Amino acid sequence: MVSKKIIVTFLALSLAVTLAGCEESQENQDGNEDRTRLVAAETISIVPDRFNDFFRITGVVEADEDVVVSSEISGRTLSLVERGQYVHRGDPIATLDDRMSRSQYEAARTSFELADDTYQRLQMLYEDEIISTQDYRSARAQRDQAQSQMEQAEKQLGDTRIDAPFDGRVEERFTRTGEALSPGMPVVRLVNNQAVKVVAGIPERYSQDVQEGSPVRINLRNYGGSNYESSISYASSVIDPDTRTYTVEITLENPDGNFKPDMVVDLFVQRRTIENAIIIPRTAIIRDEEGTNVFIASEQNGNKVAELVPVRTGPASGAIVQIMEGLQEGDEIVIAGMSTLSSGDRLNILTTTPSNDKAEELQRRDRPVVSY
Repeated sequence: MVSKKIIVTFLALSLAVTLAGCEESQENQDGNEDRTRLVAAETISIVPDRFNDFFRITGVVEADEDVVVSSEISGRTLSLVERGQYVHRGDPIATLDDRMSRSQYEAARTSFELADDTYQRLQMLYEDEIISTQDYRSARAQRDQAQSQMEQAEKQLGDTRIDAPFDGRVEERFTRTGEALSPGMPVVRLVNNQAVKVVAGIPERYSQDVQEGSPVRINLRNYGGSNYESSISYASSVIDPDTRTYTVEITLENPDGNFKPDMVVDLFVQRRTIENAIIIPRTAIIRDEEGTNVFIASEQNGNKVAELVPVRTGPASGAIVQIMEGLQEGDEIVIAGMSTLSSGDRLNILTTTPSNDKAEELQRRDRPVVSY
């Protein structure tokens, strides 16, 4: 009877130990689950897309027609257009005192008329063989010389009126009414900015990629950030030995006058277009001492879990960057919430966007920056 009681007591103790072990194991499992963080995040799903590789340089705006009009003769200024006045080609910009020039022209014309009359009379005598060939040629030379002097005096008389060489606006005046001018002295600066060109230097390493016709985006960084799409109209074939660049020009119509001479602008030159590229936001990149990484959302036991994977980046344009290695189509990349994220954390994914749609959104919102 005692033996049966001992056996029953032993079985009861064994059962109690087993149940306690199960409860402890369950508590440990619950504790592990509690220690796995749940982190809110936003992700993108990789969809290959076209990637335009831009690089940034600065350029300077130049008016297509911008000259300093100078006087070709000496004289006192009688009239001068006002600064800011628009003139058309052929309109007078300034007039000089023409009394001396007119007198010289009248004297030269009289001398020519006399020499021409003499030549005409001697020509008839020469045809009748009354005078020698030497006398005839001398009269003709005197006539030609008098004609040249008259034409020169006529030009000097015409130069007393300084006309606009093209349509434009008077931006500066270098003299005043009543001041004496000498040949070569500047009178006004005349600018036509209805058409302008942006001049820049392209680094020689891009000489095989950037040629005439290459697309360019022009950004007025200091003037509201407006963007203008255009293309390179001229690319030099010569490298500057000092700067190791070659000159390019972008011609633009400027009816509203937004571009002003000597304005500095940003140029985003398209180097190439890459098809079927994997592109992600640059903010998704995590750099550490081991290299460049991104968090992907991997599936584990029905949960989305953060996993840090190494990647190799390529060229960047604005807020997006191309991934050369490490990702493939369909991968889900964490793009927001990485600051507190660690490998193994469970993810509470708030939104998931196709990567091409996200890239388009970022490109609309952000301007491109330099290519790496």
